[in-house]
Amino acid sequence: MSRLRVVLAEPGSPGSGPTGVHAVARELRDAGVEVIHTGPVADPGLVVAAVLQEDADAVAVAERADEVAALLAAADADDIAVVTLDTALSWAEAELG
Repeated sequence: MSRLRVVLAEPGSPGSGPTGVHAVARELRDAGVEVIHTGPVADPGLVVAAVLQEDADAVAVAERADEVAALLAAADADDIAVVTLDTALSWAEAELG
């Protein structure tokens, strides 16, 4: 299996406060996952565009996961997992076996 690629996104208002995304990124990298961090992005559509462009296996979001999942499904990319930041590591560990 190739290395997992996970986009970490913070949909919401830029500057809306810390989300723990940097800690999650470190944990995922330590587990062997390739992490792409978008930083704060106000529009879930931009998150989805980044996920598709990066050919990611999953996207971990701080909030608005349902919107991101719906947009991925509309883009015929519902095979990309949408997880929350607090479940991203357990998802990756399960995928890595």
